[in-house]
Amino acid sequence: MHQRPEHAQPSRGRRRALKAFTALTAPAASPLASAQAWPARPVRWVLPSAAGSAPDIIARMLSDKLSAALGQQIIIDNRPGAAGNIAAQTVARAAPDGYTFLFGQASTLAINPYTFKSTGFDADRDFAAVISIGVSPFMFAVTPSLKAQTMAELIALARAEPGKLSFATSASRNLSHISGEMLKATAGINMVHVPYKGSQQAAADTVAGLTHLYIDSIPAMSSYAQSGRLRVIGVTARNRVPGFESVPTVNETLPGFEAVGWFAIVAPAGTPAEVIERTNRELNAILAQPEVGQRMRGFGMFDFGGSSADLDRFMKSERSKWAKVMREARIEPE
Repeated sequence: MHQRPEHAQPSRGRRRALKAFTALTAPAASPLASAQAWPARPVRWVLPSAAGSAPDIIARMLSDKLSAALGQQIIIDNRPGAAGNIAAQTVARAAPDGYTFLFGQASTLAINPYTFKSTGFDADRDFAAVISIGVSPFMFAVTPSLKAQTMAELIALARAEPGKLSFATSASRNLSHISGEMLKATAGINMVHVPYKGSQQAAADTVAGLTHLYIDSIPAMSSYAQSGRLRVIGVTARNRVPGFESVPTVNETLPGFEAVGWFAIVAPAGTPAEVIERTNRELNAILAQPEVGQRMRGFGMFDFGGSSADLDRFMKSERSKWAKVMREARIEPE
């Protein structure tokens, strides 16, 4: 009988079996090893805001510094539209590999789930918290002709004349509008909401006395407040705001009242913990730099930084709070 040579090659079937066995027994690349090599290429931050907007300027300032710290470029991907839902969908559907993040905001991550019938993402399940970029409180300002010097006097006036006072905001269903609805529910008053298409006309009509209360961010309000064209009677932050220490918080009149906009960085759910921790650590160091803090406060941003766990708890509490406000205001999703 013919003997197979000692060094003959194995059959095709045997080679296939050996290849499969090798694949099964070879050490696999672990997520930890992959995370330790991160970042090996540029990282993308998706923004729901247009280029040149305040969030875009803040994101680019932070991303430039983070690029230097990581040794890889942070690419800003502006995707405005649909109240931030387009940007959030993009990140929710991205691979959780540490190379895509959302520079999100309160309206997208805490309000939209209750104002849209479908957002295209699940704010509770589709994202992992990374770091808070800061909160942005609102100011309540009245027309100078109104006989109300304080929040308490405004509330008393509204109670005495139900439905006769109005509040103006730069849009409908945005955070300043929902803050006004929260004021109505918390104080037990009835005021008429007057939405505008932008801050300028909303402020101008309140200055003229066509509307009585104007609610907007600190940067949008500050010039009117400093010139005396509007009388600021309350700020919606938990504590008084640096630079406006003479303005009481609303919660000094209505205990527990807090209504703030905010920005946060989140990642697709399942992003390696090591990537989230590194990003959080580097950005906390950047946000602690005095010149960065000064610029952030210039944009009306405060209380920036903290742990990813802090942000996760905060976002959950915000969604719970705004869901309650929307129910009480009977604002239905569209």
